[in-house]
Amino acid sequence: MALIAADMMVACTGSSTADYSFGAALGTGVLQSVRFLLLVRPLEEYRHESDKVPAHQLSFMQRLIWVMKLIYSPRGIGWSFKAENSVVPVDPRHRTRASFIASRLRWLLSYYLFWDAATLYMRCNPALFSGASFTSQGYIMQCLNVAVAFCQYYAILACIHCAAAVLAVVVNLNEPQAWPQLFGHWKDAYTIRKFWGKVWHQMLRHHLTLFGPHRPKRNPWDPVSTEYSSAREREPWATSYRRLCYAFVCSAFVHVCGDVVLQLGIWKNISSTGASKAMDVPNVIGRSAPYFLLQPVGVLVEDAVMEVGKRMGLKEGTWTRMVGYVWVAAFMGLFCAASLDALSIPFRVGHQPGEGAEDRTTLIEAMANRAFGVQLVPLLSPWFPAVTGS
Repeated sequence: MALIAADMMVACTGSSTADYSFGAALGTGVLQSVRFLLLVRPLEEYRHESDKVPAHQLSFMQRLIWVMKLIYSPRGIGWSFKAENSVVPVDPRHRTRASFIASRLRWLLSYYLFWDAATLYMRCNPALFSGASFTSQGYIMQCLNVAVAFCQYYAILACIHCAAAVLAVVVNLNEPQAWPQLFGHWKDAYTIRKFWGKVWHQMLRHHLTLFGPHRPKRNPWDPVSTEYSSAREREPWATSYRRLCYAFVCSAFVHVCGDVVLQLGIWKNISSTGASKAMDVPNVIGRSAPYFLLQPVGVLVEDAVMEVGKRMGLKEGTWTRMVGYVWVAAFMGLFCAASLDALSIPFRVGHQPGEGAEDRTTLIEAMANRAFGVQLVPLLSPWFPAVTGS
């Protein structure tokens, strides 16, 4: 943990996006360190499906390799701590190496084009291009702008994951089953709880549930009994909600670590221009936290509404899910915009020339220009609503 703290002081890369992402990764490392050093005994409490004997009985080198596999398995795929029904398995049609590599390369291309389209939207939208507030074009556009920001981040993470999956399978480091999709099915995102638990937080689920309250632990070397399986199903709502609150506190901490490294990078970047300019840069540390700390409130509201609906005799169906999708989009659009606005100015200050999304020509633009001689940004920008606020 001391090394992680030291890394934060020297982790500035010159790119605000990379600084924030690296800081969040360091925050995840802190949570991982707390779990392995203070809360669990991994050599005794964890088991990989390929283990023949408990890890503490292995030689030093075997234990070292075992621990490395554990650290780089955040979703617990193949491990005893994998959350049930939390990871969408690899499609049975893609479990041979050749079919898996082909499918992931197709997904890689799809995600890249998706990211390119989101970047084009940001280049065309005068609010996002000029650095105006996400709320400056009305509430509907505010929700759409937030959704595009989410989609851009989603697509680039999925691209990286697909590339890593292809590489790992090509060099025979892993079987295809070890690399399911990075995110869950979007059809499950009709409540805030499911959006985070089943769709978005796939890689962080184990780290964010660090402080419980935990279900009764079972020795991974003991057979699974019927009594234990049925006991897992009976959990009070208050216990589940406490775990969710703790998870979002941990999520806020991870993103505040991103704030810290971003702030350090900004200070380093402007130090060469003179101390007076530093007064124009707001303090970014802690700006990410409110959005994540508000998520349990949204879950509490939707749980209360669903309970009232059940007592009124309403059953879950297509129309209730459609209402749920609108609710999730409205809630995210309302509260995420404030965090994005708070971070937009520091991000721009930390950008190196050519780093920002608005500074690069997208592949879609290049293809349209080459094929049809059309400049997409001047063509599409007038279609967006005018910026009405700062």
